[in-house]
Amino acid sequence: MMFAGIPVFLYIVKQISGLDLVERFGQNTVFLSLSLVVNILTCLYIFNIVRTGYGLPVVSLGLTIRDWKSDVKTGLKHYLIILPVILASGFIVDFVLRAFGIDPEQQNIINNLLREDSSGVLAFMVFFGMFAAPIVEEILFRGFMQSAVRIIYDKRQTIFISGFVFALIHWNAHVFLQIFILGLLLAYLYEKTGTLVASITVHVCHNTTTLVFLISFKYFLKSHV
Repeated sequence: MMFAGIPVFLYIVKQISGLDLVERFGQNTVFLSLSLVVNILTCLYIFNIVRTGYGLPVVSLGLTIRDWKSDVKTGLKHYLIILPVILASGFIVDFVLRAFGIDPEQQNIINNLLREDSSGVLAFMVFFGMFAAPIVEEILFRGFMQSAVRIIYDKRQTIFISGFVFALIHWNAHVFLQIFILGLLLAYLYEKTGTLVASITVHVCHNTTTLVFLISFKYFLKSHV
């Protein structure tokens, strides 16, 4: 839906109405809006599979807040422990790549954010990155996929597979190791707590930290860092 559906949808709209949505509203606005729609549809599809295909309640995906305060604390504590590892892995990968004459490639969302001038679009991008993406990705990768994988594999294998697929789907070799480590932490937290509260908390914190740095770099630090 993301790689094929959105371009096909834009092409059909242009052929039928003659309206180029990207030209009219801007690439970031269009793709973020359609990505949000795709994410919502994906969640609804997952809910349908769980409810009608398996006869299970939606809360079986980890959507429960019975001990949310404890889960939030657990997530934050583990994130503060792992964050230096994530940062160090980024520096190591960057150093190794540059040693071989390879210029690390940023993710498209980062490049788009740094180039975007519209405050409204920037606000939309921040909202998407801070809240929409973490919640949807946790429902998909932890609540749904990890629960399904656990049926076949043991806990350690399940955590590894969940983290690996999570990193792979971000489609960027240069940040794969960092996202893989984050994915392992998110998968571990889901196994430990049995809910998505801890993993969503960490995911939101990580994306927020990244976005705060990028916004600061864009407006204040670019000439100094």
